[in-house]
Amino acid sequence: MRDIRFGTDGWRALLDSVFTDLNVTRVAEAFVRHLHSTGDAGSSVAIAYDGRRRSKHFASLFAEILSAHGHPVILASSIVPTPVLSFAVRHHGCSAGVMITASHNPPDYNGIKFKGAYGGPFMSDRTRDVEAELRATTEGKSDPALVRTIDLLPAYLAHLGTVVDMQALREFARTDSARASVMIDSMGGAGGTLLEEILAPLGWRAQTIFGTPDERFYDRLPEPIAQNLGPLLYNTAVTDALLGIATDGDADRCSIVYEDGTWMTAQENILALVWHLQVNKGWNGAVIKSASVTDKVRMLAQRRGAEVFDVSVGFKYITEVMLKEDFLFGGEESGGFGFKHHLPERDGILTGLLFCEMIAVTGRTLKEIMREVYDVVGEVHYDRIDAPYDRPDRADILPRLAAMTGGETLGGFAVQSVRTYREGTALTGVKFLLGNARWLLVRTSQTEPLVRIYAEGQKDDEVRMLLAEGKRLAGL
Repeated sequence: MRDIRFGTDGWRALLDSVFTDLNVTRVAEAFVRHLHSTGDAGSSVAIAYDGRRRSKHFASLFAEILSAHGHPVILASSIVPTPVLSFAVRHHGCSAGVMITASHNPPDYNGIKFKGAYGGPFMSDRTRDVEAELRATTEGKSDPALVRTIDLLPAYLAHLGTVVDMQALREFARTDSARASVMIDSMGGAGGTLLEEILAPLGWRAQTIFGTPDERFYDRLPEPIAQNLGPLLYNTAVTDALLGIATDGDADRCSIVYEDGTWMTAQENILALVWHLQVNKGWNGAVIKSASVTDKVRMLAQRRGAEVFDVSVGFKYITEVMLKEDFLFGGEESGGFGFKHHLPERDGILTGLLFCEMIAVTGRTLKEIMREVYDVVGEVHYDRIDAPYDRPDRADILPRLAAMTGGETLGGFAVQSVRTYREGTALTGVKFLLGNARWLLVRTSQTEPLVRIYAEGQKDDEVRMLLAEGKRLAGL
């Protein structure tokens, strides 16, 4: 049991050595004890799985253990994206959900994500409670009558039709069929050919590469960042596709490629999505961003009166605000985006569709759309460093920085205020606000010997200078 270490989004571990039948059983029984402690004994739970090795087996094992303790289970009949599971939890009135996935981790890993009744990730306190219930396994006999295997996709797809303007997508393809073309890379993950299956009946020429789920993700890390997307960048550039869409291993995160085959950064994704939701769709509500997201988002959102929340890195912190506020959008630098009228959850499938909708309703390319956004807020100048740091004083870095109270100068700019971020009681990040969309953020990893430094400025040389200041402050 000492091998089981929960992170910010459930549990991930190496297959066969740590992620085993015995340890999954321990986690499942801890999950049952947690449900009983919260008054949800005998409540229904939805379970789904991605295409990793033995994911289906582990989902069935989890279902058997829950049924042995009197919990009715809705079990996915096939591989589905994590947001499909999250939607099923809320749609079927379940008390919780369990997704067998290691998200964007390498193929030798598997994992478990926990979802609340609201259709979003567990908060930190609930994850810690499950971890606290870990102990030796107990005997129990499963009850097959309590496990119902169903197709989770139809209800999810029907709901997407209430969020995305499918008629606009259809009209665009009908009036400009030569341009309604999209290239999709599912990276061998749970997204499969789902986006193509949605868009093709609407008249879009949608082509999916790596659309069959693969246990090893076709020998790529299933994280949709530029260095992993060579095939999509190339195929978007050499075809007439208006955009490329990539989803990660469990399709709760998304990345976009411009029509010329260049990568659209997550910071640009967020700006474009906020612009689209406010300007084209006419929606309102709060914008929630993680601390590492550009402050140009604040400038854009506040032009239309939206309140902006800046939260710790990790989508559960965005979800926490979503559950309290009338929200428009929540976004994080890693490519996880959540939307009004949907779920307090990341959804890579919906994100891809909204980018297609953005093009359809404006008749503009993504490059043209971003030029309009930048005309309003200016271009983004941002970068980050992930630096190895295995010295024993790593835990002392952030408390030392948090003691700074403002008035200091970093890179020639006065520190106007200092903001801190926590995981429970543990300090996880310190952000120095320098005014006018300038800031420096230092974070230490809770699970790896790393210090992460992020900076935004008005010019690239300001960013380089601030990153150097971050390294100095961290003692690198």
